[in-house]
Amino acid sequence: MNHNPSPVPTPERNGAPLRDHVVVGVDGSGLADLAVEQAADEAAFRGVPLEVLHVVDRAPDREEDQSAAELREEAESLVRTAAERARLRHPDLAIVTTVALARIVPTLEQATDRAALVVLGSRGLGGFVGLLLGSVSLSVAAAARCPILVVRAPHSNVPLDAPGTVVVGVSGIDCAPAVEAAFAAAQARGVALRAVHAWAPPMSPAAPYAAPLWVGDDGRKTAEATLAAALEPVMNRYRQVPLTEQIVCDIPTHALLAAGDEAELVVLAAHRRHGRFGPNLGRVTHALLHHSKAPVLLVPIA
Repeated sequence: MNHNPSPVPTPERNGAPLRDHVVVGVDGSGLADLAVEQAADEAAFRGVPLEVLHVVDRAPDREEDQSAAELREEAESLVRTAAERARLRHPDLAIVTTVALARIVPTLEQATDRAALVVLGSRGLGGFVGLLLGSVSLSVAAAARCPILVVRAPHSNVPLDAPGTVVVGVSGIDCAPAVEAAFAAAQARGVALRAVHAWAPPMSPAAPYAAPLWVGDDGRKTAEATLAAALEPVMNRYRQVPLTEQIVCDIPTHALLAAGDEAELVVLAAHRRHGRFGPNLGRVTHALLHHSKAPVLLVPIA
């Protein structure tokens, strides 16, 4: 009997530890099923294996008694079912399954150490996937070492035959990793990319009761230069991706939510802020995670 189980089993393939692959967290919910399908697509796009992970929330130093054995058996059945869903979607995809009896947050953090991408549903039945929009999991997302794809329930705004787009929010040159990820995602999907930069004139001291101060064309020219500087280092490597550059005079949250209404993916740079209680994500990222109608890809910025 194991009295000190490892918090996260290290998956292997062909006798070697699995790294730089796609990990999807599952909990048996319908949204987790969608996460599995999108994770399988991402793994197929990238030509890497898929790891299907379920975490039974349990202190890692607890003895594995009969109750734990039953939980493990249920979890094994859950990940096998999820793996079969992925295999039906992509029969040639290499798939491994992992069950961990461990605390959820450290498990997610460890998964971001070994993966190229971690995929989660925005809501679930609880546990690993269901906590994503809670404060603890948002803190983990802020500390993640790899991109995290948050899968949303499908929405009916876009006709089935409408061409898709990938939207990337660009606040400055430091968003380069997110811009790169957005171009790669658009290329893999065979769709166009829309790069959105939001700016707003300075507000009067009497705001919100007075109009913004007028600054002529200088603000827009600065915004155009900012967007061009962020795109230029990457766009030449993705010439085949149709690109639209969009300058919006609005706050970033409104601009990105509007742009994402008809998108199949929204990509954001996850800027790290170190506050009193550790790393956290900014207000724009919080708003998109809670309200975006499209899946959101968070790309960590060092």
